[in-house]
Amino acid sequence: MSIDSRWAGVNAMYSRPSPFGNETGSLPNGEYEPGTQVLENVRSAKVLVIGAGGLGCEILKDLALSGVTDIHVIDLDTIDVTNLNRQFLFRKKDVGRGKAETAAEFIQKRVPGCTVTPYNCKIQDKDKEFYMQFKVIISGLDNIEARRWLNGMLHSIVERCVDEDGDEYFDNMIPMIDGGTEGLKGQARLIIPKITACF
Repeated sequence: MSIDSRWAGVNAMYSRPSPFGNETGSLPNGEYEPGTQVLENVRSAKVLVIGAGGLGCEILKDLALSGVTDIHVIDLDTIDVTNLNRQFLFRKKDVGRGKAETAAEFIQKRVPGCTVTPYNCKIQDKDKEFYMQFKVIISGLDNIEARRWLNGMLHSIVERCVDEDGDEYFDNMIPMIDGGTEGLKGQARLIIPKITACF
C-alpha cells in the first residue's frame, strides 16, 4: 500500500522524531521509531472502539482522520435529542437510530476509504475470538461493570508461553486504551494485560 497525497500530512507527523521519544540510535523491539512504515502499520491496523457516545464520536473521527481504515464500533444505545449537543456525528434526523450504525455511516461518508463496521449489542455478547482479531481496543464506556468485564476478557486472552531457551513471555496481548469523563473532567489510561496496572 503506497502513501498517497491524501495522507502526506499524517505521514509527516508519523515520520517526525519527537523530543519526548527515545535517544537516537538502535531501539529495542516494540518502541517507536519514526518513518513511513508507521503510517502503513496504522492504516492496516484493525481497531475496535467501544462506545459511540461523547468519547466514541471523537475517537472514531480521530482514528479515521489519522489513517486507520478498518474500524469496528460497538454500542447498544440509540440516539436521544440530549446527545446532539456533544455527540457531533449525529443530527436531529438521527434521533431514535442506533449510535453504532449512525456513527459508522457518518464516518464512511466523510472519510472515503475508511470502513467502519457497527455492532448494536452489549460487549458481553461477543466471544473471545471476536476480541482476538483486533490490534488495539479503545474504550469510551460509561460504567464500571462493563470496564471490568472488558478488562477480564482481555486478560483471559493472554497466553503464558515459554520459548526454546526456557524464557517465559506473554502472547495475544491486546492493549486497551480506556477513557472516561465526568462533567468537565476526563481521564485516559493504557492497559496492557499482564504488563501494566488494570482494573
